[in-house]
Amino acid sequence: MTEPNTRYAVVIESHHVLAEGVADCLRQRGYIVGIASTHASGAAWAASRAQVDFLVASVPALGESLEGAYLAEARTTNPAIGVIVVTSDSDNDLGGMPRHAVTIRKPFSFLELADAIKKATASVASGSQDSD
Repeated sequence: MTEPNTRYAVVIESHHVLAEGVADCLRQRGYIVGIASTHASGAAWAASRAQVDFLVASVPALGESLEGAYLAEARTTNPAIGVIVVTSDSDNDLGGMPRHAVTIRKPFSFLELADAIKKATASVASGSQDSD
């Protein structure tokens, strides 16, 4: 049985070492973290939880288009989800991303990641997760 204050996060990243590093940062903040290499597998992991509270997603994920991103589905399940979008190309059109999402570009330091987590959490706490 899940504790009432359990917080879940999913990390969607195809590079295992990077995904583990991001997951560790979230675990240090009290999240139980699932790691997936694709948005489809991230969505499957999240579907087995009552609610996912935080999402770090590489967009687009390896072998997937932007249209296949799990972001819209995650927001439907939990409009207050904290979101960090990870991109390796500043030229990517991220027009379909949630307005409250924090974008971080590879390569990034773990201090930059910690700052992005803080900003995404603050965005949700302040109620700025308007519908898209």
